[in-house]
Amino acid sequence: MSTPAVPLAATILAAGLGSRLGHRPKSALLVGGTSVLERLVGALRGAGLQAMSVVIGPYAETLLPIIHRCAARPLQQGQAISTLVDSQRLALQTHLDQGDGSDLLIVLADLPCLNHTHILPLLKAWQQRDAQIHAQMPLVNGVRGHPLILTAHAARQVLATPPHLGIRDWLARHPELVQTVATSEQAHVRDLDTPNDLAALQADCQPLPVCWPAPWDRADSPSRV
Repeated sequence: MSTPAVPLAATILAAGLGSRLGHRPKSALLVGGTSVLERLVGALRGAGLQAMSVVIGPYAETLLPIIHRCAARPLQQGQAISTLVDSQRLALQTHLDQGDGSDLLIVLADLPCLNHTHILPLLKAWQQRDAQIHAQMPLVNGVRGHPLILTAHAARQVLATPPHLGIRDWLARHPELVQTVATSEQAHVRDLDTPNDLAALQADCQPLPVCWPAPWDRADSPSRV
């Protein structure tokens, strides 16, 4: 039996250091003049999601103006250097603090090819899931992808684990509560981590320019903002 639909909020995790790309804010990369972060927010909004927050870390000066343009809520990581688990736990705790019992979609900020047509099938599968399912992720040729969707119950369960553990650990311990959605869409796993990833994106997007905004376009760009 399918579970009733409940409201769905979204949180984008954009607190990474971008160390393999010269310590640059990956979600600020411009594709055709629009940042990856704005493209991702547009994809989520195009799929019908409205409540939006973004976890940020050291590049607040660059990312905050983008977040404000997107009418999203910034969530600032307090640690000087934070991990992905730290970002996940901040996203989950903030979501639960709202107290509305809604489900939460979590997505990495460095997925430059993800658009609303990739997200809509995931939302449909989530709405049609069995009642005992509390988490869902796309599976691309056996590889886990994003976005991930969790119920409020799953969020509480993750936060009840030791602080160094995150969503991946909880999923591994509770496979009976997890639904995967098989897909061949590479946009769910194609991230932006290395210079090779950047070069491939630039080649695929031609003739659209793919470039860093100032001051990150300089070879001597600051390591943090």
